[in-house]
Amino acid sequence: MSKISIIIPVHNTAIYLHKCVESVRNQSLKDIEIILVDNLSTDGSSELCDEYTLIDSRIKVLHLSVAGLSIARNAGINIATSQYIGFVDSDDYVEPNMYQDMLSALLENQAEMVYCNFCYEYEDQRTEYLYPNSGKTYVKSRKDALREILCDKISSSSCSKLFKKELFASILFPEGVFFEDHATVYKWMNLCQTIVWVDITYYHYLQREGSICHTLNPIKRYHFFLAEYPRLEFAKEQSLFEGDELFNVTTQIVRNCLYYFKQFMLIGKPKDHRELIENMRQKLRCWLLLPKSDLDDKYYKRLRKISYFWSIYYFTHYYFKKKN
Repeated sequence: MSKISIIIPVHNTAIYLHKCVESVRNQSLKDIEIILVDNLSTDGSSELCDEYTLIDSRIKVLHLSVAGLSIARNAGINIATSQYIGFVDSDDYVEPNMYQDMLSALLENQAEMVYCNFCYEYEDQRTEYLYPNSGKTYVKSRKDALREILCDKISSSSCSKLFKKELFASILFPEGVFFEDHATVYKWMNLCQTIVWVDITYYHYLQREGSICHTLNPIKRYHFFLAEYPRLEFAKEQSLFEGDELFNVTTQIVRNCLYYFKQFMLIGKPKDHRELIENMRQKLRCWLLLPKSDLDDKYYKRLRKISYFWSIYYFTHYYFKKKN
């Protein structure tokens, strides 16, 4: 049994795959299992995956008959044999010490999850660092980590994290939707007692045209709305915030959902998505029951207009803007 299983979903990323897989193969931690999950690649990625099994016995390959990032990750989880699981996207790459250092931090602090920093790399060779990179390790309680992720101080990306496998026994990635990380990572955190942050940039996240996150459409905006919306009820159920902090996180989540609702309306065709629009409006209407002390008044007024004065609001804010 290897110490860590690293799952790499692969879908038409042949030109990036070598750099990605080599960065995992060359980890300072050698006792790893690498699971390449090819789902309907048509650019030669599938054949590259098979070639890797001939040169590295630590590599397993799954060929799926369906496409989908969550489907691929869940399939990898199902065959993973290690006690700890990490994820890498097939167009990204990682630093050589990433999993050795993260596993050490997790074991030393008896944690169930550890996360590190990532940076954005652009196709024009620019690199954007987002975190202090102090080199220190910070131990967090479940409640503190949840408060930070719901305030977007901790990234919801699953790729910058190492998980104890047992966390996936009750919760897997939701299939058939985008922004699956945003919808689930905080739920896995809620199953932990201790979470560790290694303040070092190990993960390189390639920003490229054509990637899942950079080809936005109405359905992706709808899925982000669905991933963001339950966070408010979750925060209240867990009693994570009070006073000014509760006001701030409530306003943030409501603002995010209103923004993605607006984006959906501006680029989508309402006649093609009537059910989705009505679903979002019903969810937004529920927030009118929030105490007014918990929400910025301008957002309360907007929720009311969307809920009860929809025809006027639609023609004022969307119909004529799209006409122009």
